Amino acid sequence: MSKRTSASVKAEATAAVSPVTPMSEEKRKALQQYKDDDGHFSLVRNFRLADLITIMNGVCGTLSILLSARYLLESSNLPRPLSDDATRTLYTAIILPMLGFGFDALDGKVARWMGGGSMLGQEMDSLADLISFGVAPATLGYVMGLRTPLDVVCLLLFVSCGLARLARFNATVALIPADASGKSKYFEGIPIPSSLGLDAMMAYFVHSGWFAMGSHGDLPFGTIELIAGNKNSTIHILSIIFAVWAAAMVSKTLRL
Repeated sequence: MSKRTSASVKAEATAAVSPVTPMSEEKRKALQQYKDDDGHFSLVRNFRLADLITIMNGVCGTLSILLSARYLLESSNLPRPLSDDATRTLYTAIILPMLGFGFDALDGKVARWMGGGSMLGQEMDSLADLISFGVAPATLGYVMGLRTPLDVVCLLLFVSCGLARLARFNATVALIPADASGKSKYFEGIPIPSSLGLDAMMAYFVHSGWFAMGSHGDLPFGTIELIAGNKNSTIHILSIIFAVWAAAMVSKTLRL
């Protein structure tokens, strides 16, 4: 058998095992702009207005995380009641993901208004959502008092399920029935922006003074000690709420 024939047989066998979905012409053209433009700052030059709005969503989530870290560093030296500056820092950290949701809703409308979104924008949207509605709320939960080992496990589960939920949506959205406008008729699992409900709850806790400051204070609903006398087995009820929320995001049978 010639080398050429052998290579052909091998290629056919590989294709049979790992079929590749043909790329649509529209997608090919959308990606070609990034390949053709190889100059300095070519990525930025190819941004559309909707892409910049999407980035602002990620900026809001990142600022929330940084402000949470700032409060965590300063809170151990602050007397109760909290100073106005400290309270403002915590409130701002909670409000920023809500502002990010505004940008998240706006970028889609701007994209449709300008004739459609970009391939880059679709990927950035999920990454920004993970920061603003996954990592930022988990960081806020930790700052406000969810700091036992089991609490941290629940927060990690929350972020991981948010990541998995976004990846599943990107991979399967084409399989979900759509309405006349092209939007999906339902979501499998609750969308990750629903975590703003947790943000709103934490805002109420700050307003009521129900949160940890340094090593003092605690969250409402209390804790559960799974093994008597073992501090490492203590878990806050609020952490369980985060875990349930995580499970609802990756649920396949829950449709909204």
